[in-house]
Amino acid sequence: MSKSLVQIILLAAVADGEIQEAEKLLLQFYKNRNPRFLELPQKIFDEAPIELFNKVKAGIKISHLIEDIGEGLSAAEKEIAYALTYEICAAHEDVSKEENEILDQMKKSWKLKSSIVNAVELSAKLRFMT
Repeated sequence: MSKSLVQIILLAAVADGEIQEAEKLLLQFYKNRNPRFLELPQKIFDEAPIELFNKVKAGIKISHLIEDIGEGLSAAEKEIAYALTYEICAAHEDVSKEENEILDQMKKSWKLKSSIVNAVELSAKLRFMT
């Protein structure tokens, strides 16, 4: 899950063309404090953006990337990935159109339960968008 989690979060964070300061800070917080990231080697963080860039540059559609990332995740891991990804997107107080497209593709492709999606979105909105 570790590499997949880093990739999906980065994919959403750069969807609008830049990683905002709030997203950078939250990514750094995850890397230093979140148990899912603590034991990951720096190599994963270094290679994930390069791999994503190369795949996008090669013409692989974002929807296919999301499907591929999701193939190696359990249902619970997909829910965690969605929650952390949504939180990154919401960190700068507004989820962009491009970020929403990725989040929508995750919901659709990964068949996430609406109860989970609603809870994640409400939690992030209460913490970041009020």
